[in-house]
Amino acid sequence: MKIQGNCNLAKLFGLGLVAVLHAPVSTGASHYTISKYGYLFDVRDIKTTLDIPVRDHVETVAMPAAIMQERLEKAASDTTVEPLTIVIWNKPQQIAAMAAKLAKSGRKNALKVYFTKKLEASPAAKLNTDANTNGNDAASAKTITLDKAGYDLIDSSKLGAIYAKPQHNLEIQGDGFRSNPKLTKNFIRELVPFFDKAARTDLRTRLQKGENLEVNVDLLPEFAKSMLKKYIIFRGPNCFHAALAFQSVLLPSSSFRNVKEEPGYHRAMINYDELWRTIASEFYEIDPSRQQLKYGDMLVFFDVPERQADQASTEIDFHWIRHTATHLFNGFTFSKGSKSPNTPYTVRTLNEEWDTWKKFTKNLGLRVFRRSLTKVNEKPPVDLVDWVY
Repeated sequence: MKIQGNCNLAKLFGLGLVAVLHAPVSTGASHYTISKYGYLFDVRDIKTTLDIPVRDHVETVAMPAAIMQERLEKAASDTTVEPLTIVIWNKPQQIAAMAAKLAKSGRKNALKVYFTKKLEASPAAKLNTDANTNGNDAASAKTITLDKAGYDLIDSSKLGAIYAKPQHNLEIQGDGFRSNPKLTKNFIRELVPFFDKAARTDLRTRLQKGENLEVNVDLLPEFAKSMLKKYIIFRGPNCFHAALAFQSVLLPSSSFRNVKEEPGYHRAMINYDELWRTIASEFYEIDPSRQQLKYGDMLVFFDVPERQADQASTEIDFHWIRHTATHLFNGFTFSKGSKSPNTPYTVRTLNEEWDTWKKFTKNLGLRVFRRSLTKVNEKPPVDLVDWVY
Protein backbone atom coordinates (compact mmCIF):
# COMPACT_ATOMS: atom_id res chain seq x y z
CA MET A 1 0.00 0.00 0.00
CA LYS A 2 1.18 3.49 -0.78
CA ILE A 3 1.15 6.56 1.41
CA GLN A 4 -0.32 9.73 -0.02
CA GLY A 5 2.48 12.24 0.46
CA ASN A 6 3.58 13.68 3.79
CA CYS A 7 0.66 13.66 6.17
CA ASN A 8 0.28 16.39 8.79
CA LEU A 9 -0.69 14.27 11.77
CA ALA A 10 -1.21 17.27 14.01
CA LYS A 11 -4.19 18.19 11.83
CA LEU A 12 -5.35 14.62 11.39
CA PHE A 13 -5.58 13.89 15.09
CA GLY A 14 -7.02 17.12 16.40
CA LEU A 15 -10.16 15.23 17.46
CA GLY A 16 -8.60 11.81 17.67
CA LEU A 17 -9.12 9.08 20.25
CA VAL A 18 -10.12 11.31 23.09
CA ALA A 19 -8.97 10.10 26.52
CA VAL A 20 -6.88 7.31 24.97
CA LEU A 21 -4.46 8.75 22.43
CA HIS A 22 -2.71 11.97 23.26
CA ALA A 23 -1.58 14.61 20.77
CA PRO A 24 1.07 13.64 18.20
CA VAL A 25 4.67 14.11 19.22
CA SER A 26 7.32 15.26 16.78
CA THR A 27 10.90 14.06 16.89
CA GLY A 28 12.70 15.68 14.00
CA ALA A 29 11.09 14.49 10.78
CA SER A 30 8.97 11.76 12.37
CA HIS A 31 5.53 12.06 13.90
CA TYR A 32 3.83 9.60 16.18
CA THR A 33 0.92 9.31 18.57
CA ILE A 34 1.08 8.33 22.24
CA SER A 35 -1.42 5.87 23.72
CA LYS A 36 -1.94 5.01 27.35
CA TYR A 37 -1.75 1.33 26.38
CA GLY A 38 1.16 -0.80 25.24
CA TYR A 39 1.26 -3.31 22.41
CA LEU A 40 0.21 -6.90 22.85
CA PHE A 41 2.94 -9.20 21.54
CA ASP A 42 1.39 -12.59 22.31
CA VAL A 43 -2.18 -13.61 21.42
CA ARG A 44 -2.24 -15.79 24.51
CA ASP A 45 -2.37 -12.58 26.55
CA ILE A 46 -5.75 -11.59 25.10
CA LYS A 47 -8.47 -11.60 27.72
CA THR A 48 -11.11 -14.22 27.03
CA THR A 49 -14.34 -13.33 25.27
CA LEU A 50 -17.86 -14.66 25.73
CA ASP A 51 -17.81 -18.42 25.40
CA ILE A 52 -20.17 -18.92 22.46
CA PRO A 53 -21.08 -22.56 21.70
CA VAL A 54 -20.17 -22.96 18.04
CA ARG A 55 -19.48 -25.65 15.47
CA ASP A 56 -16.77 -24.94 12.91
CA HIS A 57 -16.98 -26.39 9.39
CA VAL A 58 -13.75 -25.58 7.53
CA GLU A 59 -13.79 -25.42 3.74
CA THR A 60 -11.25 -24.37 1.12
CA VAL A 61 -12.20 -21.36 -0.99
CA ALA A 62 -10.51 -21.30 -4.42
CA MET A 63 -10.49 -18.56 -7.04
CA PRO A 64 -13.31 -19.21 -9.53
CA ALA A 65 -12.57 -19.61 -13.23
CA ALA A 66 -14.99 -16.77 -14.02
CA ILE A 67 -12.92 -14.32 -11.94
CA MET A 68 -9.70 -15.42 -13.60
CA GLN A 69 -11.27 -15.06 -17.04
CA GLU A 70 -12.57 -11.60 -16.20
CA ARG A 71 -9.15 -10.45 -14.99
CA LEU A 72 -7.58 -11.86 -18.13
CA GLU A 73 -10.00 -9.98 -20.39
CA LYS A 74 -10.29 -6.63 -18.58
CA ALA A 75 -6.78 -5.94 -17.27
CA ALA A 76 -5.54 -4.58 -20.60
CA SER A 77 -8.22 -1.87 -20.74
CA ASP A 78 -8.75 -1.14 -17.02
CA THR A 79 -5.69 -0.38 -14.90
CA THR A 80 -7.63 -1.04 -11.68
CA VAL A 81 -8.08 -4.69 -12.70
CA GLU A 82 -5.08 -6.75 -11.64
CA PRO A 83 -3.66 -8.99 -14.41
CA LEU A 84 -3.66 -12.72 -13.87
CA THR A 85 -0.18 -13.68 -12.67
CA ILE A 86 1.80 -16.52 -11.18
CA VAL A 87 5.23 -16.66 -9.56
CA ILE A 88 7.72 -19.15 -11.01
CA TRP A 89 11.34 -19.82 -10.12
CA ASN A 90 13.46 -19.42 -13.24
CA LYS A 91 15.08 -22.83 -13.10
CA PRO A 92 14.40 -25.71 -15.53
CA GLN A 93 13.35 -28.08 -12.76
CA GLN A 94 10.93 -25.57 -11.22
CA ILE A 95 9.50 -24.57 -14.60
CA ALA A 96 8.82 -28.19 -15.43
CA ALA A 97 7.25 -28.81 -12.03
CA MET A 98 4.92 -25.80 -12.37
CA ALA A 99 3.92 -26.84 -15.89
CA ALA A 100 3.13 -30.36 -14.67
CA LYS A 101 1.12 -28.92 -11.77
CA LEU A 102 -1.05 -26.56 -13.83
CA ALA A 103 -1.31 -27.90 -17.38
CA LYS A 104 -4.40 -29.28 -18.97
CA SER A 105 -4.19 -32.93 -19.98
CA GLY A 106 -1.63 -33.33 -22.77
CA ARG A 107 -0.43 -29.69 -22.62
CA LYS A 108 2.42 -30.01 -20.14
CA ASN A 109 5.26 -29.60 -22.65
CA ALA A 110 3.54 -26.71 -24.40
CA LEU A 111 3.04 -24.94 -21.07
CA LYS A 112 6.68 -25.51 -20.13
CA VAL A 113 7.77 -23.86 -23.38
CA TYR A 114 5.35 -20.98 -22.77
CA PHE A 115 6.68 -20.41 -19.24
CA THR A 116 10.30 -20.52 -20.43
CA LYS A 117 9.72 -17.86 -23.07
CA LYS A 118 7.70 -15.61 -20.77
CA LEU A 119 10.31 -15.77 -18.01
CA GLU A 120 12.90 -14.11 -20.22
CA ALA A 121 11.00 -10.83 -20.14
CA SER A 122 9.32 -11.14 -16.74
CA PRO A 123 10.17 -8.94 -13.74
CA ALA A 124 11.56 -10.25 -10.48
CA ALA A 125 8.85 -11.34 -8.05
CA LYS A 126 8.29 -9.34 -4.90
CA LEU A 127 8.65 -11.88 -2.11
CA ASN A 128 7.96 -10.67 1.40
CA THR A 129 9.53 -13.47 3.37
CA ASP A 130 11.84 -16.43 3.00
CA ALA A 131 8.80 -18.60 3.70
CA ASN A 132 7.72 -17.86 0.12
CA THR A 133 10.78 -19.50 -1.40
CA ASN A 134 10.15 -23.09 -0.30
CA GLY A 135 13.88 -23.70 -0.35
CA ASN A 136 14.45 -21.98 -3.70
CA ASP A 137 16.68 -19.03 -4.50
CA ALA A 138 14.47 -15.99 -4.03
CA ALA A 139 16.52 -14.01 -6.57
CA SER A 140 15.39 -16.34 -9.35
CA ALA A 141 11.67 -15.93 -8.68
CA LYS A 142 9.78 -14.07 -11.40
CA THR A 143 6.21 -12.98 -11.94
CA ILE A 144 4.58 -14.11 -15.16
CA THR A 145 1.56 -12.22 -16.44
CA LEU A 146 -0.65 -14.70 -18.23
CA ASP A 147 -2.24 -13.97 -21.59
CA LYS A 148 -4.95 -15.93 -23.38
CA ALA A 149 -2.44 -18.24 -25.06
CA GLY A 150 -0.97 -19.28 -21.73
CA TYR A 151 -4.30 -19.46 -19.92
CA ASP A 152 -5.67 -21.81 -22.60
CA LEU A 153 -2.92 -24.30 -21.69
CA ILE A 154 -3.81 -24.23 -18.00
CA ASP A 155 -6.44 -26.13 -16.04
CA SER A 156 -8.32 -23.25 -14.37
CA SER A 157 -9.26 -25.33 -11.32
CA LYS A 158 -5.58 -26.08 -10.68
CA LEU A 159 -4.62 -22.42 -11.08
CA GLY A 160 -7.46 -21.35 -8.79
CA ALA A 161 -6.20 -23.76 -6.14
CA ILE A 162 -2.88 -21.87 -5.95
CA TYR A 163 -4.77 -18.95 -4.40
CA ALA A 164 -7.07 -21.07 -2.24
CA LYS A 165 -7.62 -20.11 1.41
CA PRO A 166 -9.36 -21.78 4.36
CA GLN A 167 -12.78 -20.47 5.35
CA HIS A 168 -14.45 -21.20 8.69
CA ASN A 169 -18.19 -21.69 8.28
CA LEU A 170 -19.52 -21.21 11.81
CA GLU A 171 -22.80 -22.48 13.22
CA ILE A 172 -23.81 -21.16 16.64
CA GLN A 173 -25.43 -23.88 18.74
CA GLY A 174 -28.75 -22.65 20.09
CA ASP A 175 -28.96 -25.28 22.82
CA GLY A 176 -26.20 -23.48 24.69
CA PHE A 177 -28.30 -20.29 24.83
CA ARG A 178 -31.70 -21.77 25.69
CA SER A 179 -30.65 -22.55 29.23
CA ASN A 180 -28.39 -19.50 29.63
CA PRO A 181 -30.35 -16.22 29.44
CA LYS A 182 -27.34 -14.24 30.66
CA LEU A 183 -25.25 -15.42 27.71
CA THR A 184 -28.08 -14.53 25.34
CA LYS A 185 -28.41 -11.05 26.84
CA ASN A 186 -24.67 -10.34 26.70
CA PHE A 187 -24.25 -11.64 23.17
CA ILE A 188 -27.20 -9.69 21.78
CA ARG A 189 -25.86 -6.57 23.52
CA GLU A 190 -22.59 -6.93 21.56
CA LEU A 191 -24.57 -6.93 18.31
CA VAL A 192 -26.30 -3.58 18.97
CA PRO A 193 -24.04 -1.46 16.72
CA PHE A 194 -24.47 -3.81 13.77
CA PHE A 195 -28.08 -5.04 13.77
CA ASP A 196 -31.26 -2.99 14.17
CA LYS A 197 -33.76 -3.67 16.93
CA ALA A 198 -36.00 -5.90 14.83
CA ALA A 199 -33.08 -8.06 13.72
CA ARG A 200 -31.79 -8.37 17.30
CA THR A 201 -35.24 -9.33 18.55
CA ASP A 202 -35.44 -12.07 15.94
CA LEU A 203 -31.98 -13.38 16.83
CA ARG A 204 -32.79 -13.34 20.54
CA THR A 205 -36.01 -15.25 19.98
CA ARG A 206 -34.33 -17.88 17.87
CA LEU A 207 -31.56 -18.39 20.43
CA GLN A 208 -34.05 -18.63 23.27
CA LYS A 209 -35.83 -21.35 21.32
CA GLY A 210 -32.55 -23.23 20.95
CA GLU A 211 -32.27 -22.69 17.20
CA ASN A 212 -28.87 -22.82 15.57
CA LEU A 213 -27.64 -19.72 13.73
CA GLU A 214 -25.50 -19.79 10.60
CA VAL A 215 -22.97 -16.99 11.01
CA ASN A 216 -22.50 -16.51 7.25
CA VAL A 217 -26.21 -15.78 6.85
CA ASP A 218 -27.51 -14.61 10.22
CA LEU A 219 -24.66 -12.87 12.02
CA LEU A 220 -22.68 -10.70 9.60
CA PRO A 221 -23.38 -7.08 8.58
CA GLU A 222 -24.37 -6.58 4.94
CA PHE A 223 -20.90 -5.85 3.54
CA ALA A 224 -19.28 -8.87 5.19
CA LYS A 225 -22.20 -11.12 4.27
CA SER A 226 -22.11 -9.94 0.65
CA MET A 227 -18.36 -10.40 0.23
CA LEU A 228 -17.69 -13.53 2.28
CA LYS A 229 -15.80 -16.22 0.32
CA LYS A 230 -15.60 -13.98 -2.73
CA TYR A 231 -12.65 -12.99 -4.89
CA ILE A 232 -12.80 -9.69 -6.75
CA ILE A 233 -10.97 -8.53 -9.88
CA PHE A 234 -9.74 -5.13 -8.70
CA ARG A 235 -6.36 -4.07 -7.37
CA GLY A 236 -6.87 -1.98 -4.26
CA PRO A 237 -9.73 -3.05 -1.97
CA ASN A 238 -7.71 -4.25 1.00
CA CYS A 239 -7.81 -5.37 4.62
CA PHE A 240 -8.14 -1.73 5.76
CA HIS A 241 -11.20 -1.23 3.58
CA ALA A 242 -12.73 -4.54 4.74
CA ALA A 243 -12.29 -3.65 8.41
CA LEU A 244 -13.93 -0.23 7.99
CA ALA A 245 -16.70 -1.49 5.71
CA PHE A 246 -17.59 -4.13 8.30
CA GLN A 247 -18.50 -1.25 10.62
CA SER A 248 -20.32 0.71 7.91
CA VAL A 249 -19.78 0.98 4.18
CA LEU A 250 -19.98 4.74 4.62
CA LEU A 251 -16.71 4.82 6.55
CA PRO A 252 -14.35 3.82 3.71
CA SER A 253 -16.44 5.44 0.97
CA SER A 254 -16.67 8.91 2.49
CA SER A 255 -14.65 11.49 0.56
CA PHE A 256 -13.65 12.99 3.91
CA ARG A 257 -11.78 9.79 4.76
CA ASN A 258 -10.97 8.12 1.43
CA VAL A 259 -9.34 11.31 0.25
CA LYS A 260 -7.29 10.47 -2.81
CA GLU A 261 -7.72 8.17 -5.77
CA GLU A 262 -4.49 6.27 -6.42
CA PRO A 263 -3.60 5.76 -10.10
CA GLY A 264 -3.93 2.09 -11.04
CA TYR A 265 -5.97 1.20 -7.96
CA HIS A 266 -9.68 0.89 -7.36
CA ARG A 267 -11.18 3.95 -5.69
CA ALA A 268 -12.05 1.86 -2.63
CA MET A 269 -8.45 1.33 -1.53
CA ILE A 270 -7.72 2.73 1.92
CA ASN A 271 -4.19 3.91 2.73
CA TYR A 272 -2.43 3.82 6.10
CA ASP A 273 -3.09 7.49 6.81
CA GLU A 274 -6.75 7.26 5.77
CA LEU A 275 -7.27 4.25 8.04
CA TRP A 276 -5.58 5.96 10.98
CA ARG A 277 -7.51 9.19 10.49
CA THR A 278 -10.77 7.20 10.58
CA ILE A 279 -9.70 5.29 13.68
CA ALA A 280 -8.85 8.59 15.35
CA SER A 281 -12.28 10.11 14.70
CA GLU A 282 -14.56 7.07 14.98
CA PHE A 283 -12.98 4.61 17.43
CA TYR A 284 -11.48 4.37 20.89
CA GLU A 285 -8.73 2.02 21.99
CA ILE A 286 -9.19 -0.81 24.47
CA ASP A 287 -6.60 -2.89 26.30
CA PRO A 288 -7.12 -6.50 25.11
CA SER A 289 -5.08 -7.86 28.00
CA ARG A 290 -7.61 -6.43 30.48
CA GLN A 291 -10.86 -5.97 28.55
CA GLN A 292 -12.78 -8.71 26.77
CA LEU A 293 -12.92 -8.52 23.01
CA LYS A 294 -16.39 -7.89 21.61
CA TYR A 295 -18.10 -8.52 18.31
CA GLY A 296 -16.93 -5.89 15.80
CA ASP A 297 -13.69 -4.86 17.52
CA MET A 298 -11.03 -3.84 14.99
CA LEU A 299 -7.75 -5.70 15.37
CA VAL A 300 -4.80 -3.68 14.09
CA PHE A 301 -1.50 -5.47 13.56
CA PHE A 302 1.74 -3.46 13.67
CA ASP A 303 5.34 -4.20 12.78
CA VAL A 304 6.85 -2.49 15.81
CA PRO A 305 10.44 -1.20 15.48
CA GLU A 306 12.99 -2.94 17.64
CA ARG A 307 13.43 0.07 19.89
CA GLN A 308 9.70 0.02 20.70
CA ALA A 309 9.19 -3.73 20.92
CA ASP A 310 8.43 -4.04 24.60
CA GLN A 311 5.23 -4.44 26.56
CA ALA A 312 5.33 -0.89 27.91
CA SER A 313 5.68 0.85 24.55
CA THR A 314 2.96 3.44 23.97
CA GLU A 315 4.30 5.06 20.78
CA ILE A 316 2.26 4.58 17.58
CA ASP A 317 3.20 5.45 14.02
CA PHE A 318 0.57 4.57 11.42
CA HIS A 319 3.35 3.61 9.00
CA TRP A 320 3.91 0.55 11.20
CA ILE A 321 0.44 -0.86 10.46
CA ARG A 322 0.51 -4.08 8.44
CA HIS A 323 -2.97 -5.60 8.66
CA THR A 324 -6.45 -5.20 10.08
CA ALA A 325 -9.16 -7.73 10.87
CA THR A 326 -12.52 -7.66 12.66
CA HIS A 327 -13.17 -9.80 15.70
CA LEU A 328 -16.43 -11.79 15.67
CA PHE A 329 -16.43 -14.05 18.75
CA ASN A 330 -14.43 -16.95 20.25
CA GLY A 331 -11.30 -15.69 18.49
CA PHE A 332 -12.77 -15.82 14.97
CA THR A 333 -12.21 -12.91 12.61
CA PHE A 334 -13.44 -11.46 9.31
CA SER A 335 -10.81 -10.06 6.95
CA LYS A 336 -9.32 -9.77 3.49
CA GLY A 337 -5.73 -10.90 3.17
CA SER A 338 -4.34 -8.04 1.05
CA LYS A 339 -5.04 -5.38 -1.58
CA SER A 340 -4.55 -8.03 -4.29
CA PRO A 341 -7.53 -9.87 -5.81
CA ASN A 342 -5.58 -13.06 -5.16
CA THR A 343 -7.00 -13.05 -1.63
CA PRO A 344 -10.69 -13.61 -0.78
CA TYR A 345 -12.80 -12.30 2.10
CA THR A 346 -12.90 -15.02 4.75
CA VAL A 347 -13.60 -15.91 8.35
CA ARG A 348 -10.38 -16.98 10.00
CA THR A 349 -9.11 -17.64 13.50
CA LEU A 350 -7.09 -15.05 15.39
CA ASN A 351 -4.28 -17.59 15.62
CA GLU A 352 -4.28 -17.93 11.83
CA GLU A 353 -4.13 -14.15 11.45
CA TRP A 354 -1.30 -13.98 13.95
CA ASP A 355 0.71 -16.82 12.41
CA THR A 356 0.37 -15.30 8.93
CA TRP A 357 1.53 -11.83 9.89
CA LYS A 358 4.24 -13.11 12.17
CA LYS A 359 5.99 -14.25 8.97
CA PHE A 360 5.81 -10.77 7.44
CA THR A 361 6.99 -8.76 10.46
CA LYS A 362 9.96 -8.62 12.79
CA ASN A 363 8.00 -7.63 15.90
CA LEU A 364 4.27 -8.25 15.50
CA GLY A 365 2.23 -6.14 17.90
CA LEU A 366 -1.54 -5.85 18.28
CA ARG A 367 -3.82 -2.99 19.26
CA VAL A 368 -7.61 -3.15 19.43
CA PHE A 369 -10.08 -0.37 18.61
CA ARG A 370 -13.83 -0.23 19.23
CA ARG A 371 -16.29 1.93 17.32
CA SER A 372 -17.60 4.76 19.45
CA LEU A 373 -20.77 5.20 17.38
CA THR A 374 -23.65 2.76 17.08
CA LYS A 375 -25.36 3.79 13.85
CA VAL A 376 -23.71 1.79 11.07
CA ASN A 377 -26.62 0.59 8.94
CA GLU A 378 -26.97 3.54 6.56
CA LYS A 379 -27.49 2.95 2.86
CA PRO A 380 -24.12 3.24 1.05
CA PRO A 381 -23.26 5.23 -2.05
CA VAL A 382 -22.87 2.50 -4.68
CA ASP A 383 -19.96 3.88 -6.71
CA LEU A 384 -17.16 3.14 -4.23
CA VAL A 385 -18.17 -0.45 -3.52
CA ASP A 386 -19.43 -1.28 -7.01
CA TRP A 387 -18.09 -4.84 -7.00
CA VAL A 388 -20.60 -5.66 -4.25
CA TYR A 389 -23.63 -4.54 -6.19
